[in-house]
Amino acid sequence: MNVAAGRPSRIVLVSNRLPVTISKKGKEVRILPSTGGLATGLRAPHQESEGVWIGWPGDLQKLSPGDRTWVEAELSARRLKPIDLTASEIDRFYHGYTNGIIWPLFHYLIDKLPLESPDWDVYERVNRIFAESVRETYREGDIIWIQDYHLMLLPGMLREMLPRARIGFFLHIPFPSSEILRIL
Repeated sequence: MNVAAGRPSRIVLVSNRLPVTISKKGKEVRILPSTGGLATGLRAPHQESEGVWIGWPGDLQKLSPGDRTWVEAELSARRLKPIDLTASEIDRFYHGYTNGIIWPLFHYLIDKLPLESPDWDVYERVNRIFAESVRETYREGDIIWIQDYHLMLLPGMLREMLPRARIGFFLHIPFPSSEILRIL
């Protein structure tokens, strides 16, 4: 409860993906609810808190300007705030660093790790893009709830930007032992 304002706190959910999938068949653009565990599990807190959900909506670059405007208006009406990332940023952030380094490391799959990873800078940059979006959205009294290993830098970045904010982080995969983490 945000006692000062006399109203319940909003939850600002932050995840790699928004809880919707955007598809285009022919001329028709559709926004469908995602069926994954994160989207399903957090749908009720998002709706009940009247908060905002921040995440990547998928590749909107291929949409016409009119379709993109419609999608952005629909997302806004659903309190979904899209993060616009380039195809290169997604490839290097999602496929390169988060799923190429962090996921195997946290699951003790040391033999799956590449010898070098040039994608750290993109991982950091995308986390900073998310941080700026959260800062723009944040209202005093909000609870910021960050989801998963894709955004592990985000809590620290937000703490610097919003020192009084209530920030939670939920890791959806096991955290490794310090010996494994030291490999990173």
